Amino acid sequence: MGVLTMGSGTKTRQKKKTLAMSDKGMVSTASTIATEAGVEILQRGGNAIDAAVAAAFCLGVTEPQASGLGGQSMALLKMANAETSVAVDGSSRSPFSINPSNIPSKRLKLGIKATTVPSTPATLGYLLETYGRLTIEEVLQPAIRAAREGYLITALQHRLLMKEREHLLRDRLASSIFFSNGNALRAGERLVQKSLASTLEQMASSGWRDFYHGQIAEKILTDMQEQGGYFTEIDLQQIPIPIERPVLEGTYRGLKIETFPPPGAGRALVQILNILETFEPEELDLNKTQAILILALAFRAALRDRERMPIDPARYLQSTNQLMVDKGYAAEITDRIKAIVVRIPKDELCAPPKTSGETTHLSVADAEGNMIGITQSIELVFGSKTMAQELGFFYNNYMSAYNYEDMTHPHYFLPGTAPWSSVAPTLVYENNKPRLLLGSPGSERIATSLVQVISRVFDAGEDLATAIAAPRLHSSSSQKVQIEKERFCSETIEHLEKAGFHIVKRGAYSFYLGCVQAILLPHKPEQKFVGVADIRRDGSAKGM
Repeated sequence: MGVLTMGSGTKTRQKKKTLAMSDKGMVSTASTIATEAGVEILQRGGNAIDAAVAAAFCLGVTEPQASGLGGQSMALLKMANAETSVAVDGSSRSPFSINPSNIPSKRLKLGIKATTVPSTPATLGYLLETYGRLTIEEVLQPAIRAAREGYLITALQHRLLMKEREHLLRDRLASSIFFSNGNALRAGERLVQKSLASTLEQMASSGWRDFYHGQIAEKILTDMQEQGGYFTEIDLQQIPIPIERPVLEGTYRGLKIETFPPPGAGRALVQILNILETFEPEELDLNKTQAILILALAFRAALRDRERMPIDPARYLQSTNQLMVDKGYAAEITDRIKAIVVRIPKDELCAPPKTSGETTHLSVADAEGNMIGITQSIELVFGSKTMAQELGFFYNNYMSAYNYEDMTHPHYFLPGTAPWSSVAPTLVYENNKPRLLLGSPGSERIATSLVQVISRVFDAGEDLATAIAAPRLHSSSSQKVQIEKERFCSETIEHLEKAGFHIVKRGAYSFYLGCVQAILLPHKPEQKFVGVADIRRDGSAKGM
């Protein structure tokens, strides 16, 4: 196994706020304010779950383009007194009111009709009541404060507002909150969200169930009626309480892997690691062209298999597909990969050129041994681009995540079902003890981003900060490879093209290629918690 202590190899690109060390716990999120919220709750006597729930609510305020009350949240957690982790499936749900006569004929991406019943309030409320020890009123205070007092727009958020400007200006509330005279708020300008603050205050005083049964629910239903949304009072009354599922387990070079089962994408992560395990660690030196091609081919194989063998465990009785996570099957894929990469010299180096670039998942661990990773989303950037008019949050657009063509597909659209999901919060064990907690946003790029970090840490012995900041690529189920163009040499691009890939060039430290939030957990008394937030977005890590 590689050395996991922090070393001098950390890139100069790494900012101090994205790296932290502590004896008493750690919080790593995609927003500095959300990270501070988690630490505040730990300092007030909360455990890791309390802190994670506070940070998750806060992310809905300070990272509204990615998550919020109108979305869905999934979690992988391990309590100190438990032998294994548990996956908390907080899938949102399609409206019950849609019948065969009005099922959409195509994927809905924009507008209130694209919205499934939000599950984030139910999931975070469930986590708090089941595993936390503070009240909903206590954990909501940082989010309320951030919404009421405001925070400074980041450069990334300004760029995303500009990109989605045309759609967002069509929404009355979005245009008044995020724009001034039609111009997107600039980096450094203060964003105040009074409507969202009032909504959070209502939840703090009446409980999270108010979102489904109380005053908040009434305003949501008014929205649905006035804007032509699909879901009704019945959809909210039947609260989408999350389901606890056994974690998906795998192994990698003696490490134990626990990750998210279907409907999440943990199967793809395990399959990729099974493929990489058939190669020697030195063959996976990601400074060499051959290793990069191995990764691209492994990613493509796993994501193709996930599309070919989809599973919805809640739809109907079915056995979990074991082929994707079978090591013998991975060996068969390896044979095909080796037939391609054998043409590339093993020692061909591709040291990434030095560049300057810019800089939602959250991970939390406490000193008691509790730990949790939460991946939450409103699907696309700014979700449906439609806000709850009196409530201040974006509705998700998870109706776009269903299949509308093949009635035999497990995720074919039906009323009251969960959408396709790509989340994969993961816990890596070394010597039977939790060692690395990590996760990422990024749709199908989640599993591939996490694998690259795991391989760099355990195969190459890189410290966690270096592994997360390293050049990143993604190969989809098609022939496309997304790369941070200035960080890969021309020889690598040439060999990928010769292997039949179409290269899509992204900027250095691309927002598109995931945002890994990770915590390295101490094994010895002299070791510390090490938290790292990915510099590809606006996150930070901070300890007690």
